[in-house]
Amino acid sequence: MKKFYITTAIAYPNAKPHIGHALEIIIADTIARMYRMTGKQVEFQTWTDEHGIKNRRTAEKENKEIHKFLDENVEWTWWFKDMYSQLKISNNAFIRTSDEKNHYAWAQLLWQKMADKWDIYKQSYKWLYCAGCESFKTEKDLVKNEKWILVCPDHPNGEIEEVDEENYFFKLSKYKDQVAEIIKKDEYLVFPNERKNEILAFLENAKDVSFSRPKTSLPRWVPVPWDPDHVMYVWCDALSNYLTGQWFGLNDNWQNSRPADLHIVWKDILRFHAAFWPAMLLSADLPLPKQLLSHGFLTLNWKKMSKSTGNVIDPMEPLQKYGRDAMSFNLLYDVPTDWDGDFSMDRLGNVYNSMIIWARWNLVNRVTKLGEKYSITQAVAWDLANWFDELNINSVQEYLDKKDIRWYLEKWYQTVQKANEFITKQEPWVKYKDESTQWEAIECLQNLLYVVKNLSILSAPVLIDWFEKMKNILGFELMSDLDSTKNWSFESRKSVFDAKSFTVNLKSEIIYPRID
Repeated sequence: MKKFYITTAIAYPNAKPHIGHALEIIIADTIARMYRMTGKQVEFQTWTDEHGIKNRRTAEKENKEIHKFLDENVEWTWWFKDMYSQLKISNNAFIRTSDEKNHYAWAQLLWQKMADKWDIYKQSYKWLYCAGCESFKTEKDLVKNEKWILVCPDHPNGEIEEVDEENYFFKLSKYKDQVAEIIKKDEYLVFPNERKNEILAFLENAKDVSFSRPKTSLPRWVPVPWDPDHVMYVWCDALSNYLTGQWFGLNDNWQNSRPADLHIVWKDILRFHAAFWPAMLLSADLPLPKQLLSHGFLTLNWKKMSKSTGNVIDPMEPLQKYGRDAMSFNLLYDVPTDWDGDFSMDRLGNVYNSMIIWARWNLVNRVTKLGEKYSITQAVAWDLANWFDELNINSVQEYLDKKDIRWYLEKWYQTVQKANEFITKQEPWVKYKDESTQWEAIECLQNLLYVVKNLSILSAPVLIDWFEKMKNILGFELMSDLDSTKNWSFESRKSVFDAKSFTVNLKSEIIYPRID
């Protein structure tokens, strides 16, 4: 079984996670589960980035020494883990960049490999700095607010600082053309195309990157190997976690390190993963990642959610009211790969009632109750179900290749609508009363049970609770073996999906409650 390594982006545990954090982990989890459906052995890593000024300043506000703050602040990391647990995220690795025992050695080894190529040097400079982004800016990166003061467009409430200090730099300019060529040829495949064009434009004039900070600015972080007065800036420290997560050998196994098959990141950290990271790997003579999905923001009233601005929603509120399935479906359906998506509780309520309850649950409820009433014990794919063939398990890879989950959801939602139209048109409850048409009613319900079974399998990466209950409702024994958190072979899943005739033991059960 082929391995497939998926990672998510940075999450700063300087405060509780908001629903925007839930979006990315849900995208990654859904893709991980879909790859398992295609027969991949998925390694799914997420992490918290505990580097830097955000955490230091939060510690200062609380009048705490940074070491003590981070040790006590494990609570925020716990909040992230708790959110992942509530969302039933299927990751099998969780990295903290403050882990001195397991992480620091990888960052230092990566630094040393780049230094051995003479790709790291020291110089003094003056620059504009946004603490919210943890990055240096030029004036063209900034906008003027209503007071005509330069601010970061993503952190308009934060101050832009002028930094004048001596740092180590990485020679991004040395590798920019090589990275651009790799991206142009899709050897490092960047999704969507808008982000690919954006990073190629950036690489045309890419400058060298600040790679360290004086220890006086950041008293705790990964030390520069030969200079105790400097600590690594976020790029080498944070990005090297993708190596830490694989537990590569420090020496002999270095060249055998396996890159990520897919990085999933927010669009505002595109350049760090599509320019800095591949350039660093080229410098260290390490293999490059295969694919990068750079998705949009989840906004609130069409403004980016941010802990620094305070316009956030606690993910536990919609989770507790509507459940993880509805929230996941809503976020994935409303945020296409190449655009931002706006969130509201009203919209979530509408999606829950129309697309989850009215369409999907209504279909299953009608079919299973009639099936129970008429003692249907066999599901059969008669010719009447041919319209379902346009969406099948073989097409899952096609949707993965396009990285378009919304399209995938739209396709099987259309199938739900077709199935509802089919049962309304056939009226099996009417036909069953007449002995001359009773066989048509039975055939109709057998068809629909086949369709419901396959819809349940296809939607399992998103509607996790739904799938677990459908296994019990249908009583189809082979379905109970499927679990989208486990690495089953594609042939095993396909055999269950392709079953054209199978025994059912129907049990009525409420999957989702109605909510006003």
